[in-house]
Amino acid sequence: MDKTSILLSYIEHESIDHCDTGVVYELKNALADIMACTIAGSQTPVVEIVKSFAWDEWGPGNSSIVMSPYKLKPTGAALVNATMANSLDIDDGYRLTKGHPGAVVFPAVLAAAEEYRISGKQFLNALLVGYEVGIRAGILAHELRPEYHCSGSWGALGAAAGVARIIGAPSNVIGHALGIAEYHSTYSPMMRCIDFPSMLKDGIGWGSMTGISSALLAKKGFTGIPSLFSFLQAERFIEELGDKYRIRELYFKPFACCRWAQPAIEGIKQISQRQTLSSDMIHKIIIHTFTESSQLSRAYPRNTEEAQYNLIFPVAAFLVLGNVGPNEVLYVLENRSVLEMMDRIETKVDPALNDRFPQKALSRVEIFLKDGRCLQSGNMQAKGDYDYPMTIEEKKNKYDGLTQSLVGKEKSERLYHVIDHLEELDDIRELTETFRTEQSKKNEKPVTQKIEEKACKQVLRRLENEEGGYSWSRSV
Repeated sequence: MDKTSILLSYIEHESIDHCDTGVVYELKNALADIMACTIAGSQTPVVEIVKSFAWDEWGPGNSSIVMSPYKLKPTGAALVNATMANSLDIDDGYRLTKGHPGAVVFPAVLAAAEEYRISGKQFLNALLVGYEVGIRAGILAHELRPEYHCSGSWGALGAAAGVARIIGAPSNVIGHALGIAEYHSTYSPMMRCIDFPSMLKDGIGWGSMTGISSALLAKKGFTGIPSLFSFLQAERFIEELGDKYRIRELYFKPFACCRWAQPAIEGIKQISQRQTLSSDMIHKIIIHTFTESSQLSRAYPRNTEEAQYNLIFPVAAFLVLGNVGPNEVLYVLENRSVLEMMDRIETKVDPALNDRFPQKALSRVEIFLKDGRCLQSGNMQAKGDYDYPMTIEEKKNKYDGLTQSLVGKEKSERLYHVIDHLEELDDIRELTETFRTEQSKKNEKPVTQKIEEKACKQVLRRLENEEGGYSWSRSV
């Protein structure tokens, strides 16, 4: 068999039955984490906008929207849930792709799984395929096209592979699905969104939608180019399929901000373990880091995207508030103590740390105290890397923290139990029923009307704050 045929056969036939228990364990870890990130992401403004758009453009279907009573057509559901999964930037990643595979792959696979009413085991098989193909596509994309592209570009191939497995596509159709996904996905210049943080972020929603659409198009006979897996550079990645499982090397994020800011937070944590710190003790802080990290915003954030794609806001928030979670990046952007701490933080690029990126993302912190002392951390990597992992307890605490405040302890624990026993489910909808919400009233307004009213209220509230005199009741 040629190398591309090996890849297509892998996508058709991979099964958790072929893996050791450690791979299945990591797959379920990844599922629990991305599920929690998606639930927590339901709070963000971007999700309301995309949900309204998807409802208008695709309409009702069989695929669930997380934390909603509504269901959409699969492509629309993938777009909404993928936007949700990455909207807090606390979802999984892979070091060599410089991005997030799970948030692209999981929503597409979930949407197709509900449409085709597959079992829990079939879902896990497709999810595993999506991760393994998507991660390799990400490494290849950056080797073949050195400019830094968003996760939605290469992640779309993983999403297409996972969905192709669900719909039972034969190998020739799978090949076209991968080629369509590569061609239709957005090779967006990621550093542009680092320079100008926006709701575009990592292109993940569009990438997931592109992935599922590509598989469905291929099934109907739409043809695509040979994918990047046809290049010579892909051979070594194809040959390892079924032997080396790169899902074992995922990183998990303890904080709701860009991964590049998290090594500096670890530096602050390390110093704090040796020395009790308070804001009034600190004269200034210098973060020594790599170029890409230094390019993150250092301005006061005006919205959650600017807070997440920021280097010094998360560090200041951790110092003042003790955490960088959904609450910090959504609701305390104007905290005066955090903003004052930001004014005391500087950044410097360290060539030695540059040389180790992207294999390692490292930062070093110096804290200069008002009494003249200088406290220094070592070179720190972000917690959660596969070679600096979060403990089982830390992962579970993250899951609980992201889910229980929104769904309650009982429902959170039930979802966790279902994920742990997913291969025993006859119908994947036993999973999706655990994170759907019920309509609160019989005559609840259509989702679009509710979202539009909420958006109007937010605009008018801003006008009232900025100019005075406007109110929701007066405008109505």
